[in-house]
Amino acid sequence: MLPLLLACAAGPSENKDDSGRVTDTSSSTSTSVPCETDAGVTVVSATPSTPWTSHELAVDVALSGSADVAMRCVLDGDPDEVHLVESSTAATTHQLRLPGLLADATYDCAVAAVCPSSAEPLRFTHTTRSGARAAPEVEIPVAESGAGSEYILMNAAEDCDWELQYSLVFDRAGRVRWYYTLPEWVGPSIEFVYHGENRFAWGGGWEPNSLARPRLVDLYDGEVYDSAQGIPDYEQTQFHHDGKRVADGRWVTLEEVTVRGPSGSAFRGFQTRIVDPELDEVVMTYDSQRGIDEGHLPGGYDDAWHANWVDVVTQGDHQELLVNLCYEYLTLAVDAASGDWLWGFGRGGDFRLLDTEGRSLPDSEFPQCQHGLQRVGDRLLVYDNGFERGYSRAVEYTLDTTAMTATQNWTWTEDDWYETTLGSVDYLPSGHILVGAGHAECFSSNPGDRTTTLEFDPESGEKLWELRYAAVDEMAYRADWADPCELFANGKYCPEVAARAAALAPLFE
Repeated sequence: MLPLLLACAAGPSENKDDSGRVTDTSSSTSTSVPCETDAGVTVVSATPSTPWTSHELAVDVALSGSADVAMRCVLDGDPDEVHLVESSTAATTHQLRLPGLLADATYDCAVAAVCPSSAEPLRFTHTTRSGARAAPEVEIPVAESGAGSEYILMNAAEDCDWELQYSLVFDRAGRVRWYYTLPEWVGPSIEFVYHGENRFAWGGGWEPNSLARPRLVDLYDGEVYDSAQGIPDYEQTQFHHDGKRVADGRWVTLEEVTVRGPSGSAFRGFQTRIVDPELDEVVMTYDSQRGIDEGHLPGGYDDAWHANWVDVVTQGDHQELLVNLCYEYLTLAVDAASGDWLWGFGRGGDFRLLDTEGRSLPDSEFPQCQHGLQRVGDRLLVYDNGFERGYSRAVEYTLDTTAMTATQNWTWTEDDWYETTLGSVDYLPSGHILVGAGHAECFSSNPGDRTTTLEFDPESGEKLWELRYAAVDEMAYRADWADPCELFANGKYCPEVAARAAALAPLFE
């Protein structure tokens, strides 16, 4: 018999500790020197454990000789769900980490040496534990063939009772693939985003509080960074509604502070700070009092503006610090280095609103008490709650910050969508739009509705996919997404993993 030729794997997430143990949480499709099957290496043992949540599996592998190693786990009853993990440095011991499994499920697993390869794999069966105690039941009423395969990130809390709250990762069948328990009573206004390298960022809260400061959470190791490290007064700071890691690796907060209007009356304003985690210090602060003093922001009383979203984005040779003011119907931009005012977008702001033919649109076509937004290049994508309009929608504008015009490119809505609070909107890699239509039955403008996340095509207007919490009293604030080839090595959702698993299949037979 001719020897079977296979490629040595070279995974990008390899780590090595002082004992020489290699861990790798990624799959690989690279090719290298072929290896023979009769090299004499055997898999001596494979010891499974679940040191994290029910959705992870760790396996300690011992080989009779130094080699690369791979593990394949297939969901019982679903041969398309093939999980693959490889450790790509030759060693006699390996620890393989496999995340994103289903809870209460059985997997048929096999471990094999790859380079040089083992003649026989070592097989075992693993059954996962129960999942998150209060994860909501969900429904998938829409699932068209053109929908994406991205994982969906959401939070879940019982309606107006936020003692126990999770951040959750769902697959497109509505099944939980990972969860993280948030601090008690932090409140459900959470920004929860995947940032690659097995790490998630979250921040925000309901009533302003010190617990809501943004943090970084590792898939396995829990919290690995707390922005409090760079904020000396964090225990006295009132974080709320948002707070995130931005594209350049720094962090931006959203905080409540007291400001005074032109008449001298005090009310609830906002402050944002940019934190550099390398320096562990605040490198920029913008206090809304400056916006009042410079004549850009009006006065008011109580929670006159209701700041609910913040971001830092690069635009040409500068960065914009963006803050959304729901009750003011305004999104503002200041220079992220100096705090100098750049513009205000919304009713009474700095832009003239046009349709795609260049004709003027009325101020009613500006967003009304908007929540989640995304700025990419000259486009601004908005979850428009439609406070006065009587229905909610997603809408995209093109901003020309030289001519100070805003062109409304498209709007999308559907029947019975009206939530004056909560919500988010994001671009997907396909160009489709992901909408997180949060719902809180205890104060919703649309009683009886349910928290819903959906994907639609802005060109055709077709809704392609929808996930809905089954109970009216399960609430979420926003939704986001993660690339299925970056987060979990599951061939059901990542073609590259499926292809690599097929290439390695002879090793596991």
